[in-house]
Amino acid sequence: MKKLLLIALLSLPLFAGNMEVQEGFVAAHTQMPLDSTIDPFNNTLHGDLNMQGNDLTSIKGKLWVEMNLFFSDEADRDVHMNETDEANSFPLATYEIVSISKNDKASDYTLHGNLNFHGQKRAFSATADITQDQDNVTIKATSHFLMSEYGVEVPCMMFMCVRDQIDIFAKAVLHKSSSQHLAFNTSGTK
Repeated sequence: MKKLLLIALLSLPLFAGNMEVQEGFVAAHTQMPLDSTIDPFNNTLHGDLNMQGNDLTSIKGKLWVEMNLFFSDEADRDVHMNETDEANSFPLATYEIVSISKNDKASDYTLHGNLNFHGQKRAFSATADITQDQDNVTIKATSHFLMSEYGVEVPCMMFMCVRDQIDIFAKAVLHKSSSQHLAFNTSGTK
């Protein structure tokens, strides 16, 4: 019995696998009163994540973007945004997934983790739609935060200031490792 338990415990890492970001983006949204919306976009998402077998709640790791690669429909505003976010001093925004909990709906989950933005790390949760097939795991997440909570002073022009709240929309398509393909095929789940 002890040998069987030992063999089972030693084989667990065989079903854990790193996942490679195939594609992904982070989009942000805020606005300025009496002005248009501000919707910067970054399509160079990077990651270092892993998952035990096909258990979506076991996903852990980090996703990050380079701050100076956000762009919008106004290049001048992008330059000012990089100055406001101090992208040269704080070049990365990183989200670390610590745990994932399953919600009531089929593919509805909550990501729990930490957002490291503008040199400050804070607890951060996001609602996510997570699905998987034999080759990939897709995470579509939404959340929001206040720039002031991360030490960023919102820009103002005269009496109008950019809204402090930033809405975040992110998508990551993660390619499973070959050991996860094996686990997917032998589990009977599709």
